[in-house]
Amino acid sequence: MYDVSLTRGIKRDTKTVVASTLYQSYQWLADAIQINTVPLPNVSTPHADIPGSALFPREISRFFLRNRGHTLLVNGAPGTGKTLFTISGLDLLEQHGDVLYVSTRVDQETVHDMYLADHSSLDETDILDISQDAFERPLDVDVPLQRLDLDSLLEWLTQVSEANTELTVAFDSWDLVYQYLAARHDDPPDIETVTTQLVALAREKGIRTLLVSESVASPALEYIVDGVVTLQVSEDERGRTRRQLKLEKLRGVRIGNRLQPITLAEGQFRAIRPVKLSTVHSGTGDGTWTPRPNTKRKFSTGVGDLDPIISDGYNRGSVVHLDLGADLSRDAWSVLTLPTIRNFLANKMGVAVVPPREGSPGLLHNDLNAVLNPHRFETHCHVFGTYAGTVTEANPTTEITDEIEVESTTGDPNSETDANNSMTNKAYGQRADGEALDYRSYIGAIEQLREQSTGPVLHVISMDTARRTFDDRLGELANYIAIHNDLAVIITKPGTELRERADRVADMHFRLERSGSAIVLYGENPLTPLLGIGINRSQPIPEVTLTEMV
Repeated sequence: MYDVSLTRGIKRDTKTVVASTLYQSYQWLADAIQINTVPLPNVSTPHADIPGSALFPREISRFFLRNRGHTLLVNGAPGTGKTLFTISGLDLLEQHGDVLYVSTRVDQETVHDMYLADHSSLDETDILDISQDAFERPLDVDVPLQRLDLDSLLEWLTQVSEANTELTVAFDSWDLVYQYLAARHDDPPDIETVTTQLVALAREKGIRTLLVSESVASPALEYIVDGVVTLQVSEDERGRTRRQLKLEKLRGVRIGNRLQPITLAEGQFRAIRPVKLSTVHSGTGDGTWTPRPNTKRKFSTGVGDLDPIISDGYNRGSVVHLDLGADLSRDAWSVLTLPTIRNFLANKMGVAVVPPREGSPGLLHNDLNAVLNPHRFETHCHVFGTYAGTVTEANPTTEITDEIEVESTTGDPNSETDANNSMTNKAYGQRADGEALDYRSYIGAIEQLREQSTGPVLHVISMDTARRTFDDRLGELANYIAIHNDLAVIITKPGTELRERADRVADMHFRLERSGSAIVLYGENPLTPLLGIGINRSQPIPEVTLTEMV
């Protein structure tokens, strides 16, 4: 947790001096410039377990923490989230020193209530505004400066930095501050000159500085400062908001992905971090999956954040189309399907899986045995076939085809030992000698699985593997699913021939795609906002989380 002690950081009398100085010196600017107060979004309390560092891009954290004298220019059109970005950065840097937020648009109390209350360690003494009469506040110290111009601004920054350590100052916006400074000179310097001297002072005194600009781009200023970021917002054809942070320049920091998805959900700036899929399905063995309840009409998705978005889960007897975008990792399909598989098995229901051709061979076995009783996987889960380009322990010389295979069984079917061994081979996805599986054989295997489990069956079918098996049979499969109150998740990839056909028979259509280095999910039917995929690792079993991107 953050240290919010009033005795830490800038001394209260020093902050009073700073506030008094800016109130007196900036009064002319408040009167001379018509300041439009931008309507702010409603703020609700965010998740309490998310530390400030989890909200901010790592590259920018490194940019500031590796060099105390860096200056960052924050570009963006109105409404793109520049102020929330700046507040989030100050909240993080406040852990390493003293911070000041200089606002030119709304008063001190409004800034605190709208941006800081309930989810920030900053208090009103960290905020300096120019929208109030400076003399309405009681002054218990002498004002050190009579007039604020370029020279006195630099003197003020020097005094504050010498009185405190690791100071960070944010000007929101720098454009308005410059307009005031220029108006105080008969022969005003241009903004490049003012910025150059401010950046030089910041480097000399080790002052971290954020300059917020209403201009979308200012090439001259971008050349002067040490770092440049631009906040962008757009809408897709269905009205979904898409926000991105573009990392233009960060001196001394390697930029892996220049475009990063962000959200302003719950009144906070939050970066959507990349997901390491290995942590999604590598159980520790220390936890047991607690089944999420199903209802008479719905199956839980197994993802706590997704169920309420789609009215408590998937409809019984329905088909879900999971549409995978380009450039996803080979096991991206498991992000949405694996929690549902876990939940079906935990509720003692059957699961049949036709994995993608390039998926990890041991993914299901390793994950499910780590979070469930291994017997549940062996008796209630059937993994059909194998993976393209791989061989299996059961028959390493078998030719790889586009069809899924059914394992032949040997021995006495009434023998409990032989039956368990046969089901174990099926559960591990090993390939025994057998014929290519046709649609009827698939249904026969499902009926056998249904007898060994309780209630409906979950079908997870990747069409790149099952193209021949389900060619022209998706409609028939959808009818079978509806009659038996089962659930089917049909997975398609770019270029899959049955992609449009799967969408026609599906009751729900979700798309999983890359956004920068992150992964986002959204629903086409039902329509949902963009949802950033994350992983909560605070529990023994990593949990998929979704963050609405607004």
